[in-house]
Amino acid sequence: MLEAIADEMLMRVVATQAAVYRAREQLEQVLHLEWESPAGRAFRDRAAELAAKVAELDTRLESARGEIWSARADLAELESTILSTLGTLGPIVTPGGFPRGLLGGF
Repeated sequence: MLEAIADEMLMRVVATQAAVYRAREQLEQVLHLEWESPAGRAFRDRAAELAAKVAELDTRLESARGEIWSARADLAELESTILSTLGTLGPIVTPGGFPRGLLGGF
């Protein structure tokens, strides 16, 4: 169950990274335009500030992606440890019945 949650988080991070990538491409296009008006230059400057914030977000998302992969590896190791320490599970019980072998020849 925890691995499923980690997988869902990973898919969301990847989807967000795709949206961030598209935003970065669009902002890059704005930054390469030449503006003659003060309003246009102010828009370009604001787009540059936003581009820097989006780049920082992209870095954080990549870090989160690495953390999720690390958590998935830890979960797999924990699951392996739990399964290796269980050994035999004991007698098999049928619903409403006694454990096999308890009453003799079952």
